[in-house]
Amino acid sequence: MSNLNGKVISEGLTFDDVLLVPQRSEVLPKDVSLKTKLTREIELNVPIISSAMDTVTESRLAIALAHQGGIGFIHKNMSISEQAEEVRRVKLYQNGMISEPVTLSTDVTIAEANEQCRYYKISGFPIVDEDGVLLGIITNRDMKYREDQSVKVGEVMTKREELITAPVGTTLDEAKQLLMNHRIEKLPIIDEQGVLQGLVTIKDIDKTMSYPNSCKDALGRLRAGAAVGVGADTLNRVAALVEAGVDVITVDSAHGHSIGVIDMVRQIKQAHPALQVIGGNIVTA
Repeated sequence: MSNLNGKVISEGLTFDDVLLVPQRSEVLPKDVSLKTKLTREIELNVPIISSAMDTVTESRLAIALAHQGGIGFIHKNMSISEQAEEVRRVKLYQNGMISEPVTLSTDVTIAEANEQCRYYKISGFPIVDEDGVLLGIITNRDMKYREDQSVKVGEVMTKREELITAPVGTTLDEAKQLLMNHRIEKLPIIDEQGVLQGLVTIKDIDKTMSYPNSCKDALGRLRAGAAVGVGADTLNRVAALVEAGVDVITVDSAHGHSIGVIDMVRQIKQAHPALQVIGGNIVTA
C-alpha cells in the first residue's frame, strides 16, 4: 500500500526539498531586469499576466498587476459595454496626465455627482459646457454635508475664474510644482480657447511615486488587456474596447489553431491595424 495501489510511479520533489548552493556572483539584485516583450509594442516590467477568466480578472486585479509591472486580461463573460467599462476603469485609475477626464455639466445634481464619484472612485469632476469649455470644478469638499442633494453642481462648484489652470504643454514636473505651490489637488489643462484638454491630480502623482515599476502606456496610463471570442459581435466588442483605451486584445480560445480564430485575428488587424493582438491558445506542435 506504500505506493497507493500503483498511483505513485516515481519520486517527486517540492520547492522545500531543493536548495541551490550559493556561489560567487557579481550581479546585484538592483541590477537585475525582468522586463520582457508581451508583443512587439508592449513591454512588461515583470513577466506576469493574468488569465482572462471570469473568476480571475476584472479591473481590480488588472490595476493591481499593472502597478507591479505586469498586465491583466479582462474576461469576456459580460456585455460589451460592461467589459469596455472595466477597461476604462483601469485606464482612468492612474494617469500621469488624464487626457480625457470624466466631466459633468452644470445641470447635474449633487446626488448624481456623488454617485459618479463612487462609481469612478474619484473625488471630483471638471464642469464643462457643450463645447468642452471649462466652467469650474466640483469636489467632495463642495458637496460634503449638503442636505439638499437636488442642488445643481453649477450652483456650488468652484468657478473658472477662481481656479488655478495650466496651458497645454505643461510638463508633469511643472504641474506637480503648481499643485504644491497653490495647495490644490486638481490642475485642469486648457487650451487658448479655454477648452479642457487634460487634468493632473495630486492623487495620480502620488500613485506614480508609489508604484515606480508600473506598466504604463505612452500617456502614463496603466496598461490593460481584454479577451474576445469569435462570435458574430466580436468586431463590435473590439471597437468598444479600443474606444475605452485597451492596449492589447487576445482572441481567447481553447483551440487557437482553428480557422475561426485565425480568421478573427485577421479581421481585427484589418479593422484596427495599430492594435496589438494575441491569438491563443496554441497547444499543438
